Amino acid sequence: MLSRQRAELQSMLRHAVHSSPYYRDTIGAPVARGAPLEDFPALTKRVLMENFDRIVTDTRLNRRQVEQHLDGDNPGGLLLGEFNVAATGGTTGERGITAFDRAAWLAAIATMLRFQRIVGIDETTRSMAVFASSPIHISHRIGAELRAIRPNAPGLNVLMPIETIVETLNAYQPQVISTYPSFVRVLAAEQQAGRLRIKPRLIRTSAETLTQDVRNIAAETWQSTVADSYVCTEAGPMGHECLCADGLHLAEDAFVFEVVDADNRPLRNGIEGAKLLVTTLTNRIVPLVRYEISDIVTMATEPCSCGLPFWRIASITGRREEMLRFPRRGGGTVNVHAHRLRSPLTSSAGVRQFQFAPLREGLEIRVSVFPGVDADAVSRKIEDAVRTTLTAVDAQPSSILVKVVDAIERSGSGAKEKLVTAPATRLPDES
Repeated sequence: MLSRQRAELQSMLRHAVHSSPYYRDTIGAPVARGAPLEDFPALTKRVLMENFDRIVTDTRLNRRQVEQHLDGDNPGGLLLGEFNVAATGGTTGERGITAFDRAAWLAAIATMLRFQRIVGIDETTRSMAVFASSPIHISHRIGAELRAIRPNAPGLNVLMPIETIVETLNAYQPQVISTYPSFVRVLAAEQQAGRLRIKPRLIRTSAETLTQDVRNIAAETWQSTVADSYVCTEAGPMGHECLCADGLHLAEDAFVFEVVDADNRPLRNGIEGAKLLVTTLTNRIVPLVRYEISDIVTMATEPCSCGLPFWRIASITGRREEMLRFPRRGGGTVNVHAHRLRSPLTSSAGVRQFQFAPLREGLEIRVSVFPGVDADAVSRKIEDAVRTTLTAVDAQPSSILVKVVDAIERSGSGAKEKLVTAPATRLPDES
């Protein structure tokens, strides 16, 4: 497989240099001399957007045309009758677009179907998804393709009224549900309240960082296994857990993955990186060479016991944009990833949703609570628990504000819940 990957990589690089003015200028020389991939420059989302017209290899396509199609009346339809296009704001809030021709799109769907097979999902499985509402988002588009082989599967999205979702799930009785980790909490709360009455054997998650507490919630509520998947709008489906749930198997015959440090230097397996660089091997319309994804990733050091040949991501801590900075006891600053602060909130009874917003030398924590909960008591418990967690890593924020809100809205075309966002309020001495 790795031999095939190397051959496909060289073919893709030659194609990119031949057909893309951008790649001709940026990697033409290293490709000609057979330089290793790590010598090539990385491609950020900003650079992709600024140079889209020079990166795309079909001269009929350009950024303005793709954006106009996505902003039109039928964004889920084929552009020029043959291109699937999609957009993302992602966790970074920076817009990105991409296009797939028929061959690239079929390769993406085939990769997803192959991954589903490894967790026991086929065309006879009562499987359904609850993801994005917008057809410009790739999860919506993949869901539409997968419903085509399950014509009775209902089409739901996370922005529908929860009453509608509950009623539909009760009627369909899915064996497998695919959704965001944050929405697993919502469904579990409905099940525990007695309104939702389903018995899924498997929960598939995607698009948000999956944490152990969500696995625990699914196990306690439905006795279900959770299998995480790894999808990037610009690249397509890239990885999936097997039923061992011990890391994400990567589609190494369709991509090259590099865990790198802040200077884009590859790191050994087992070492946490600053970001992930992905090179696509199947999309020749918008080739991505060392495309930067800001996930903080660690690769596995041992093969999976399931026997699959694909190597694995052992863990994804979260996004680089979810790192919070606080004053350090004794001077200086300390970085704390927002996921470290999740446990005090997930272990607090009555908390329904939560979100962090950095303040100057402080932190605002927004929470929504279930009806009948003493919001003041929950707020005090959260503040004390978060302070304790931060103190353990020598972080000393000047203030922690817990703000109770009615609901935390989902954002972007993917309708995801952002873990970290900009503050809605400021401390009195902030400008």
